[in-house]
Amino acid sequence: MRFLLSLLLLLMVIENQAQTPAADLAKTGLINDLSANTWLYFAPNKNISAEQLPLLPYKQGTAKYMHFMPPVLINRKTVLRFTLINSSELAQNVFFCPGFLIDTIQLYRLSPTGVKRLADSLPDDGDSLGYRKISLAGHDTGTYFAVLSFIKASSNSINPSITRDTLIKEAITLQHKNKTSIDTITNLFAGIMLMMIFYATSEYLQSGKPEFLYYIGYSVCISVLLFLKATLNKATTPFNFFFESFLDNIIFSAGYICYIVFHRKFLETSKRYKALDRYLFWGSIGIAVLTGAYIFFYYFSPDFRIANNLEVSTKLLLLVISIVFILKGLSYRNRLMNYIVMGNISLCLLSIVSQLMISMNLKWVKGVSVLNLALFYYEAGITIELLFFLFALTYKNKMEIILSIQKEEKLKLDAERKEMEKQVAVLAAKQDERNRISVDMHDELGSGVTAIRLMSEIVKSKMKDQTLPEIDKISNSANELLNKMNTIIWTMTSSNDSVENLVAYIRSFAVEFFENTAIDCHFTMPAAIPQREISGEKRRNIFLSVKEALNNVLKHSQSTVVKVKVQVNERLIIEIQDDGVGINMEKLRKFGNGLNNMKKRMASIDGEFKVENWEGTRTTFNLQL
Repeated sequence: MRFLLSLLLLLMVIENQAQTPAADLAKTGLINDLSANTWLYFAPNKNISAEQLPLLPYKQGTAKYMHFMPPVLINRKTVLRFTLINSSELAQNVFFCPGFLIDTIQLYRLSPTGVKRLADSLPDDGDSLGYRKISLAGHDTGTYFAVLSFIKASSNSINPSITRDTLIKEAITLQHKNKTSIDTITNLFAGIMLMMIFYATSEYLQSGKPEFLYYIGYSVCISVLLFLKATLNKATTPFNFFFESFLDNIIFSAGYICYIVFHRKFLETSKRYKALDRYLFWGSIGIAVLTGAYIFFYYFSPDFRIANNLEVSTKLLLLVISIVFILKGLSYRNRLMNYIVMGNISLCLLSIVSQLMISMNLKWVKGVSVLNLALFYYEAGITIELLFFLFALTYKNKMEIILSIQKEEKLKLDAERKEMEKQVAVLAAKQDERNRISVDMHDELGSGVTAIRLMSEIVKSKMKDQTLPEIDKISNSANELLNKMNTIIWTMTSSNDSVENLVAYIRSFAVEFFENTAIDCHFTMPAAIPQREISGEKRRNIFLSVKEALNNVLKHSQSTVVKVKVQVNERLIIEIQDDGVGINMEKLRKFGNGLNNMKKRMASIDGEFKVENWEGTRTTFNLQL
């Protein structure tokens, strides 16, 4: 039985050596592709013995798995079979690399005596988990089997190649560490995101608004995600395996949860758009739940497809949230909302383009170009979204400044209104007090003075020819006091606070004042006097000034006619003209009480007073109403 097995293996070795070799080690350079002559097999279970390897039904066609592997195959063991030759006389050493996200690599060589496991010999480099050393003697041919298991990532691929051992450092640098155009763009984008983080931090420190904290969280997550995507591209390190299989989805989900909450806070959807706010809230809850389920099944389920489906569902949910947000946002006629919606449209469209390029391996231009890199379009979408966010932030700050100014003006107007109401209340209280005092004077003092005058008149009538001069003085003083008191009562009564009432009172006083004298009084006034209010203080000072002027006419003018003319428009003008001897301005006493009193009274109410010689004496009182 053992003899038959050895014979079978010998026949298989002869058959395999007859196949076209994948590469000649003597001609191996920096990177030699083996995909064209590599056969593969996906095992339905993970337990494959060395003896089974030559007997598996291999198929050719690794090319279709160079960029994408279906999730169902990631759970399986994958076996590659390839043949190498060494045409030189000397032994040759190369490093074999089956791909870039492969968790374990076990190399076997077929020999006439069986299948031998090769030792795991890795390059002396930190980025070396994806390489295994193969040695082949001069003029020798070897058939090899590579048993592979993949990390739990949808970005797995099979791309077998070999590199001469003396060139492995250069190959690793070229494959994993070379600075391509996308690295430069990603670094530029990371710088932009860093500036946005600083800007959002300063806005939060100044305003204390929580939405900027969520924007900082979003910016940090996305910048870290893209930076690691670019710098760890094709790296075969433990951290990159962890990042590609698990951490990238967690960072992505956390970033977009922050992004959704930022939109709710920034747009104040809880106040302005309640339906949209509920939708965004439950959308963020949905992403959080899917992410939690993804973590659970990633660690506790052996079937990668469950975790992968949850990751895909998270991205599809985010796409649905974005589309519905865009459609709802376009229905609102709000400039701030429009800025945010336009940014989301750009990000959404370019994210779809990026995902299609990854899944379908699309190339837009020939040759090596940044336009053929999916990450470029996603970064472009985020950059455009950032620009629209800055437009929205500038507009919002402008509107908040305007609202703040309007609020300050409203508070100022409210304060002025309250102050005016307070002054009106004080004025009303004063008016009430004036009315009360005038009523008390009329009822109490007026009746008393009237009684004194009547009793003096009664005494005079009883004494007949024996009237004492003191009795006449008492009667005259009582009569004069009564007139003065009536004047005071008139000025204090608020119902008399009108220009029409003032003119009527002056007319009545002037006519009565000259009634029993040798002077004829002519009073001229407008037929219709405008309804203008005038305070009691002004009425009192104008009336007393006019009274003083009329008294001067009676005492000093030696006139026969006095004319009182009243004009009322924007100003109240009272002109008193007599036909007497006039007034000698040079002989006036410097501090004459009559003229000084009139001048002071008019000045106290911001009025004007003028006395002049003109066909007698003309006295003018002028007051702005």
